[in-house]
Amino acid sequence: MTITTIAPANLKLSPLNVRKSKRRNIEALAEDIAAHGVIHNLVAYKNGSGFAVVAGGRRLEAIRLLQKQGRLPEDFVVPVSIRPKKEALELSLAENQSRDDMHPADAIEAYGKLAADGLASDDIAARFGVTPAHVNRILSLANLHPDIRASLAKDEIGLDTAKAYTLTDDQECQLRLFGEFGNSAHMVRKALTDDKIATDSGLFDLVPFAKYIEAGGTITRDLFSGDEGGFADDAELVWSLVWQRLDTLREEWLADRWPEVEIVERQPDNFYALNHIRPQGLCDLTAMEAARVAELEAKAEAITEADPEAEVWNNADLRAIDDELGRIEQARRCFTDKQKEDAKVIIFLGYNGALTIQPVSLRKAKRSKKADDGKPERFSRKLTEAIHRIKLLAVREALCGNPDMAFDLLLVALIEDRLACAVNSPLALRTAASPVQVDADLFAGITFVDAEDAADKALAEFERGNILDQIAEWDAHRKQQLFASLVATLVDATSALPSDIQQRLGIDMAAKWQPDAAFFGKMTKSALLDLLREECGEAAAENCRKLAKADLADEVANRLAKNGWLPPSLRADTVCA
Repeated sequence: MTITTIAPANLKLSPLNVRKSKRRNIEALAEDIAAHGVIHNLVAYKNGSGFAVVAGGRRLEAIRLLQKQGRLPEDFVVPVSIRPKKEALELSLAENQSRDDMHPADAIEAYGKLAADGLASDDIAARFGVTPAHVNRILSLANLHPDIRASLAKDEIGLDTAKAYTLTDDQECQLRLFGEFGNSAHMVRKALTDDKIATDSGLFDLVPFAKYIEAGGTITRDLFSGDEGGFADDAELVWSLVWQRLDTLREEWLADRWPEVEIVERQPDNFYALNHIRPQGLCDLTAMEAARVAELEAKAEAITEADPEAEVWNNADLRAIDDELGRIEQARRCFTDKQKEDAKVIIFLGYNGALTIQPVSLRKAKRSKKADDGKPERFSRKLTEAIHRIKLLAVREALCGNPDMAFDLLLVALIEDRLACAVNSPLALRTAASPVQVDADLFAGITFVDAEDAADKALAEFERGNILDQIAEWDAHRKQQLFASLVATLVDATSALPSDIQQRLGIDMAAKWQPDAAFFGKMTKSALLDLLREECGEAAAENCRKLAKADLADEVANRLAKNGWLPPSLRADTVCA
């Protein structure tokens, strides 16, 4: 290797330089050279009476700019490493591949030329310190139709779109799709894979790749996917194998003495309302299962020892191990003969082909009896609704001061809505829930803080425009209080209200509200006497039997106030079905 100084006039860019795209930031580089000189030499080979530059084209262009501006003399010379011409392409790629401003199209063309000269992927990878997989990805781009590669070089299409075209080796097909979809990576990928099945589909948990390949199936590899996955080309074959597997599963469950096993095409609309049967435990592992579990656990331990930060969510190998362990445990579920009576098993494929097998009971669910179940006449429908609304007011008020719980409630509501599962949240997912109205004579002087008034008061401070700018000036505590008040207004008057929310909010309803004569006056006389008998004994009820209803209501209010009685649905220890 010889380094000499050569005048810029005797240098020209070599056609072998891998960088064909427009060079960027020449002015900034010129300023740096003017201030500090040429720090790194150029690389060139002898070409006629002059020299051809294969590495350092940007420096040469910056030097010529400085000469044109009169900031460098005409006799300025440049340090140049003279190399044989046969090394030129490899040297150019070696210098340029790690530079941030090297255009992908240049690397694609250079790798393609090296492969055309007979270099194997492994050899190219070894020379430039990259993986063979990286080389194969670049070479797949080098095999794109020339018009597509030219558009990439001109930045008319993005790299993601170029990658999508590699899903087929047919250049005529590539060109046809290019004319139809151009720079739409999504549409190109959809057109090339619409009749295929992705290799990460849950269907391949049922049908191993080996079985699919053995049956004559082929795979289109997606070299740019995270795990170098791809697509099964024969979807019909995959589904044929899947249905064979589902039929086998059906026979296995029938052999286990389940009276009915039904395969359905998708999750039933009422799936979460069905009476699911839970396993009573797990059957013992077979010798084969025990050996496999031990093997999987050893692999997981080795992974976590090598990388202490590895978790199921961020490590594909751990995730695969966890999935297989889950399938083994699922297969060990143990049900009793009694559970199998009047039951059936539903088998279906869910999101992305994931298998679900769920035993359900065909018996009508038995509702646990509450204290008042046998006496529906005690509280009228209207009074029951009033009790429910009083509880709603208390929950809303408590939520105003508990932003953490408000956040949890909203998060649960959003998750349930997103998963389209059974909605248990008491929130109405809208900004205007039904107002809560209770007859004033039921409050006995107790006043609840109205969550809607609190929210309106806070919102009144905002101007109509630039809400984001205004809220950015609030501290965290103030934001949380507003958030809690807004969530509190979403507790819907028409929703079911699980009693554990009252418990978690720490609401002492006895301290918030006590039923008085106005409340008991809305009950029937027979219901009042039953309540008095239950709470104070038969003698008390007999003693008050001849009282007028208004007087009886006063008497019940006085007697029950002494022991802090509340309607069952307002008690913190009540468990609602």
